[in-house]
Amino acid sequence: MVDNFAIAVSHLLVALAAWRLVWRVDLDREDPPVQDESGSGFFQKTPAKRQGTSGDA
Repeated sequence: MVDNFAIAVSHLLVALAAWRLVWRVDLDREDPPVQDESGSGFFQKTPAKRQGTSGDA
């Protein structure tokens, strides 16, 4: 009997936490990402200099 009660309480607490997370308003809203000043990836205007490398090795 105690084992079933402990399992029921733990499951109810997890369900309550999930219920509260699902109904939060701020989880539906996301700020747009900040644009990089230098760019990144293949579409950079100038290639970024690598730090810590010295010529061909």
